[in-house]
Amino acid sequence: MNSSIRTYYVRCIGVALLVIVAPVVFAQDPNPPSIKSGQGAWPIRRQWTPGETQHFAQWMEHIYIAKTKGDTEQRIAKLDKILTDPKINLLLDPSFAGAGSNPQLSRGTISFLHNITDCAKFSMTLPAYYAYRRALPWMVSYVTSTQGDVRTAPANVPVGQLNSFTSGSADAFFRDMVTGISSGNYRVEPNSTRSEWSDTCPVSIDKQFLIPGTMNYTDGHCLLLAQVDKYGELHFINASINRTRDIFTFNGMNTVAGIEPMTTEDPNPLKGCFQGLRVFRYPICETNGSGVVTKVRRRTDAEMEEFGASIEQYQKITQVTTEHVIVEDGLRLQSMHEFIRYRMKSVDKIVPLEFLHEYVKELAEMYQQRDTFVQDAWKNVKTGGLIAFPEENKDDNIFQSVGRWEDWSSPSSDVDRRNKYFYLADWMDNAVRWYESAPQLVDLKGFEKYNIKSKEDFAEAIVEEKRIAFKSHFIEYVNTPGQKVKLSLADIEERIYDMSFDPNHAPEIRWGARPGTPEFVTAKVNPTPSSKGGTVPFELAYEKQAYYRTVCQRETEKSYLRNMFTAGYPVRVKFDQQLDKWLYGRYPERLAQATMTAGAKPAATPAANTAPAAAQPAASATR
Repeated sequence: MNSSIRTYYVRCIGVALLVIVAPVVFAQDPNPPSIKSGQGAWPIRRQWTPGETQHFAQWMEHIYIAKTKGDTEQRIAKLDKILTDPKINLLLDPSFAGAGSNPQLSRGTISFLHNITDCAKFSMTLPAYYAYRRALPWMVSYVTSTQGDVRTAPANVPVGQLNSFTSGSADAFFRDMVTGISSGNYRVEPNSTRSEWSDTCPVSIDKQFLIPGTMNYTDGHCLLLAQVDKYGELHFINASINRTRDIFTFNGMNTVAGIEPMTTEDPNPLKGCFQGLRVFRYPICETNGSGVVTKVRRRTDAEMEEFGASIEQYQKITQVTTEHVIVEDGLRLQSMHEFIRYRMKSVDKIVPLEFLHEYVKELAEMYQQRDTFVQDAWKNVKTGGLIAFPEENKDDNIFQSVGRWEDWSSPSSDVDRRNKYFYLADWMDNAVRWYESAPQLVDLKGFEKYNIKSKEDFAEAIVEEKRIAFKSHFIEYVNTPGQKVKLSLADIEERIYDMSFDPNHAPEIRWGARPGTPEFVTAKVNPTPSSKGGTVPFELAYEKQAYYRTVCQRETEKSYLRNMFTAGYPVRVKFDQQLDKWLYGRYPERLAQATMTAGAKPAATPAANTAPAAAQPAASATR
């Protein structure tokens, strides 16, 4: 039995706090060497087993802990630091790497991986690196699209495979892997052409299988699950898609969106069902009588069942879509998020106020990190010139593009931030419903002063505590003249639909300062160039981009600018209005206010009437 003690310095409001993390205990190797190989990119000495995936999960979770609770250097660590810092990478400890492990990758290979990483490459690099160090096999698919760009195609088909057993060296394998992979690798439908060559399988919503090291794919975005907390919340780690190569840890269950229901209108009922929570399709070695590896291949769907492969999530989302409820242990769960959280929680009761306070801290940190990116984008515009909006392009849009727009715009990360804000409202909304239907699951610790006796009392108390928390947490951004501007989370909530994703806009505008306000006065006003040619004046571009500032999921269709509608689309109500539904009996006048906020009364929209059909507003369950 070996152990190592991890010590972290956490900086809070300028004060260094020493946090002693409990010893990380490494039990006996859960999967000792049992096979051998004499060819390929690296020696193979182990098969993937359920015990090995638990070891992988421990490694992934430790990275997450270091990134969220470590010292400043660890919290801002990028891929090269993650792989080379012994305080972050447990595989640098021989007792964790185990007997027969392979040596550290070369500095040159690690630098290459760092310099090219994005969310898709990062999601494959970490498990592949783990496989290399632990002397396990690894494979990656090559895919072709059924239509258009593989990153946005309706579906992709595997056409070939990169195999560590047949590659010439570790360096060659990793370079080929990250050069050839994109988010399109995960757009393979189950039960489709060569789907058993795919990199991942949908995974069961089960604590035994949905563990750190599994992943989440949502249109164009890939994240690795890194921690499951006691409330069943999923916490992910992922890489940015811009040149800063940042590694983020603020994404949680808010990113689990877009899971498609099954269909009865196609021979394959799982058509389009590639988004969601997935487990890697771990390769398996075939050996001779002496334990020598003779072949490495993909596991079949049947062989993946012991690792949790299951279409359950698609069955459950179909149930939510058709029946509007999932009944679990007698509790009526009304969303996929609520179902996942209930299945994955490890405590008997939830403590809403405790969750609120922790979540608000994460939300403030998530928004504070946004300013670093905004400042870097503004510097790039000032030195490199204005950046073209991908207007009505066939194969890319504002969420999935190439070049400087991909590097310096923020529509995708702003979607993540809006979803994180709205997920808090959903969580608290569910807590009120649980209090009503199963009060034994809810701990009212911290709410004693409110004398709660009904669901209405509870909803009002939650809204009040949220208002207090939002007013007491702040972020700072730097405006055009270089002055610091302080915003509370309450300010951010108010302007959540005003914050611009357009890199041509000054920091004040990126942070939602409205024209005509004192905050806006210092902003430098730029037009937005278009990939179709010419520029669109600031006032018109900002107006035309309004819809994209409200969406809560990435889109794969063309993005419109000049021909974009400016009204008539649904806008999700904010936290207070969402919980107001519990108070309609007490305050009936709030119903009309919430309905208006939701955009149920669309205004006349001349622009929408002349826009192409693809630009028309579409209702979305996530907005």
